[in-house]
Amino acid sequence: MEIKELHQYDGTAVRQMLYRNELKEEEVMKHYQAVIDRKNPELNAVVHKTYEEVNHLNERTGPLKGLPFLVKDLNSMKDQPMSLGSKVMEGFKAGFDDVIVQRYKRAGLTILGKTNTPEFGFTPATESMYLGYTKNPWNKDYSPGGSSGGAAAAVAAGMAPFAHASDGGGSIRIPASCCGLFGLKPTRGRTPFSIKLNSLAVSHAVTRSVRDSAVLLDVLQGPQVGDLFATPVSDTPYTGIDHYSLQPLKIAYLADFGELMEIDEDVQKAVQSTAELCESLGHHVEIAYPDFDLHRFMEAFVTVWVVGGALAVKEASRMNGKEPSSENLEKMLYTLVQKGTAYTAMEYEKARVFLGEESVKVHRFFEKYDVLLTPVTSKPSLPLGCYNGEEKTIDEILAVSEQYAHLSPVANVTGQPAMSVPLYWNKENLPIGSHFMGKFGDESTLLKLAAQLEEARPWWHRYKEIQ
Repeated sequence: MEIKELHQYDGTAVRQMLYRNELKEEEVMKHYQAVIDRKNPELNAVVHKTYEEVNHLNERTGPLKGLPFLVKDLNSMKDQPMSLGSKVMEGFKAGFDDVIVQRYKRAGLTILGKTNTPEFGFTPATESMYLGYTKNPWNKDYSPGGSSGGAAAAVAAGMAPFAHASDGGGSIRIPASCCGLFGLKPTRGRTPFSIKLNSLAVSHAVTRSVRDSAVLLDVLQGPQVGDLFATPVSDTPYTGIDHYSLQPLKIAYLADFGELMEIDEDVQKAVQSTAELCESLGHHVEIAYPDFDLHRFMEAFVTVWVVGGALAVKEASRMNGKEPSSENLEKMLYTLVQKGTAYTAMEYEKARVFLGEESVKVHRFFEKYDVLLTPVTSKPSLPLGCYNGEEKTIDEILAVSEQYAHLSPVANVTGQPAMSVPLYWNKENLPIGSHFMGKFGDESTLLKLAAQLEEARPWWHRYKEIQ
């Protein structure tokens, strides 16, 4: 294998080559730095390079020693910028590694950079006015999704074999879908999370392969001290789960939501194709969807999300010695702070309780089915500029999201694991992921199913198209 071909491999393969002494750790790092330097000026996926971390390479221990990694720029990394995609955080450097970064470093990973995100991670398109737009490596006129769009674009383009991502309403699964990657949102409490944003957000990764996702989940899983929710650590490691057998599943699916929501024809084709693939693999597949009020559910989600978002913006701004204003925030985020501040405690609590009641209906649906298959988003990747927060208010942004990203937040509210699997590309060569939700705490079934789908319809060869 020539070193120039290294970025065509997943992290597990690179790790195996390191173990066999076919590669040296230093040449692996130099290779990925070169790919970042060559591709990033056009894609704008990595916003802060942390190449000096390579100086600590020989100090690292752990199962993933010698592998490069990228961390989303919403997380704290000691002595590095944490801009959160916002001018209000200009000049800020973190004083410590947060628990997510600590665990990645403990596993031996060398962090080469921090990836782009929309301002405070609040939109499903990575269009920060402060740090610039990130482009989709499959078609640079389109968005890579968000909020982990920088991470997804970087991994798809070969800047790293995998990267950290987080998900408070679809922010792992949407960019995974847009960039042709595998993206698993773990169960609430499976990995450490912030009490902010109403416990909707979780951390994990975007990867090229299912097995890489399993390895990284083993690295990250387990609560931190003080977590309000803690899903017990899995008795069986996720690493190697791609070799486990899978009994036939009962899979519900819905590709066409009728009057409830307009789903693009290409997206329907993607889901239908995946349903047929699942059936061909021996699973029982039938049309079904939980009986709950999706629109009222999303209205309540927006209330909880906006209030939590407004508080997060205020606290982060003050951490940098500033007050949120129209001068240091995009129009979208400034109006979000105003909107969130205007809600009463009663309105917030009413929305939160409603979400809890509706979540019970969704969980009961999974007493009958093992997995639910739906679109990730109602449309394929959107053209750049659809989420321009400099020009749009929060209400205008929410109107765009209502037509695009209304399905993925359900799993954040219920806390269930969910994933986007890259099984379909449209005529414009844009990837369209298929979205699977599983039972609470049951990442194992999703990972086994994803590995089965990966083997039946491998997507690896496609990455060569964007190298």
